[in-house]
Amino acid sequence: MFKKAKSLFSFVKEKLVKTRESITRSVTQVFVDTVATNVNRKKVVIDDNTVNELQEALILSDVSFNSSERIIKKFKDGLKNQETEEEVNNEFFLGILQKEISAMLDRDDLNINFEPGGLSVFIISGVNGSGKTTTIGKLANLIVSEIGKKVMIVAADTFRAAAISQLEVWAKRVGVEFFSNESKDPSSVVYSAIEEAEKKDVEVIIIDTAGRLGTNNDLMMELSKIENVIKKQMGKGPIENLLVLDGTSGQNALSQIEKFKKSINLTGIVITKLDSTSKAGFAISASYDYDLPIKLIGVGETLHDLLPFVPDDFSKALFDLK
Repeated sequence: MFKKAKSLFSFVKEKLVKTRESITRSVTQVFVDTVATNVNRKKVVIDDNTVNELQEALILSDVSFNSSERIIKKFKDGLKNQETEEEVNNEFFLGILQKEISAMLDRDDLNINFEPGGLSVFIISGVNGSGKTTTIGKLANLIVSEIGKKVMIVAADTFRAAAISQLEVWAKRVGVEFFSNESKDPSSVVYSAIEEAEKKDVEVIIIDTAGRLGTNNDLMMELSKIENVIKKQMGKGPIENLLVLDGTSGQNALSQIEKFKKSINLTGIVITKLDSTSKAGFAISASYDYDLPIKLIGVGETLHDLLPFVPDDFSKALFDLK
């Protein structure tokens, strides 16, 4: 799925420069004395103080305590009684960390799903300013250009008139169907959109929802209502229910996942603005702590800067490894 876009992931290394500089600097500083201690040794030695400092460096790089605990445990297990012919330098230790982080993020459900023979319904949600609108436009472009499916963008954000016009601009830019109507009830808009999509043989509809805080119970109930309307109309829920997170928010975005997860059946997360943040480390916790796949990442403003998430490439980009 999305093979061309996956091949572009090599550019993520350039896009994650702010995070890479931050996390690599703090982590390699921890290993200064350890590298010196292991000169000309075959068996790798690392003390508890260094391990504690490493965990602190990860937390300061916006990795949660829970995720950092798992990384540290696996890191220590990986070094137990290890002998190596390699030079024990910073890259040696960073390589071990990279492999553990890649393993944490690797899952069987990373791919975007499509109904094999029917209409695929995607819901996109998130707080205001997270990048939902641009994500929807870029996702529509990705599906059209790589999968060749007929797509409709649905404007179910009935609170913000500008949101509808912005989505329409994206739909025209990408060359996909667009749906909105006069209803002020988002669920009604979605119901009508599905009817229209079936008439026009649309294969994928991507539903924009109003930006909302997880603490706003009325708006969260509305999101749940949209999900229930789809279930009744289609006989099943949306095949993708994606939460968009602003990468510049770092660990502050983690509470959003918890609140949205209580109201709707999330299938994955999209992390935007990773090119503009030094806090990309929080992506590890967003996936691991909440048992959700990172499906896509946004790494820029152009149409092609939404990419499928590849754990190994992402973790290598964090530590500037090949």
